[in-house]
Amino acid sequence: MLVGRDGENRHLQDALAAAEAGRGGTAFLTGEAGIGKSRLVRETAQAAAVRGFTVLTGRAVAGGVPTPFRPFAEALVSAGRTGRLPDSGELDPFRPALGRLVPEWRQPQAAAGDESLVVLGEAVLRLLRVLAPDAGCLLVLEDLHWADTETLALLEYLADNLSAERVFCLGTLRDEEGHGAAGLASMLEARGSAAVLPLGRLDQAATARMALACVGAADLPDPVQAFVAERAEGIPFLVEEVLAGLIGAGALRERDGRWNASDLAGSALPATFADAVRRRLDAVD
Repeated sequence: MLVGRDGENRHLQDALAAAEAGRGGTAFLTGEAGIGKSRLVRETAQAAAVRGFTVLTGRAVAGGVPTPFRPFAEALVSAGRTGRLPDSGELDPFRPALGRLVPEWRQPQAAAGDESLVVLGEAVLRLLRVLAPDAGCLLVLEDLHWADTETLALLEYLADNLSAERVFCLGTLRDEEGHGAAGLASMLEARGSAAVLPLGRLDQAATARMALACVGAADLPDPVQAFVAERAEGIPFLVEEVLAGLIGAGALRERDGRWNASDLAGSALPATFADAVRRRLDAVD
């Protein structure tokens, strides 16, 4: 469910319409963990699918040894897995370069010129164009705060060259991590090649609406709303997790269509949130 994201959602829906008309672009959703970036991506991907777009998704992952171009490779491999890789003469000159990302097109010995990032960027651009000649293509690149420098360089080339394509590229990143990705997003926004949509925490009214939507109720006891607001601090992921924790512990029960609360003070922090904090602390020296 989307609560408190009307402006950002409108921007993304307008971007899909523009891409469908041949005016592609790039946008970045930024914000802390749990703020709702992936939720908004899912909503956008569903809307793109309804429009008949080809939707490709890849993500960067945390790890000591980053894999070059991983988000792009994952997105394009998904196209091969579903049999959507096109057989087009337009791509013939670029197949050696695309072989770096698409296993089906990998060649035993690639020419030296195929190492050029400009050639690879143009190759990916042509492939996205051919994948969606009539409707459009949505390329989703998640968790770019973990992206390698090669991925960011390729993304920069695409963002600078999508304005005349039926392609919309949507990236997500945590702005408190991965300064390379955050810096790239700011730079692209400054020169008009991308939009940056920062997601802030929900206010108290939006938090209350989300809590009601989570349990499918018209109202919740005031102590429960206050407890959720205090514990979740406006983070959508935590709104869901706190409510799930209360229900799982039996502190919040539904009876005859109404929700009743008891012993809220004894409710612990959700284990999923505690695990997320622990993982992030493990990465700190």
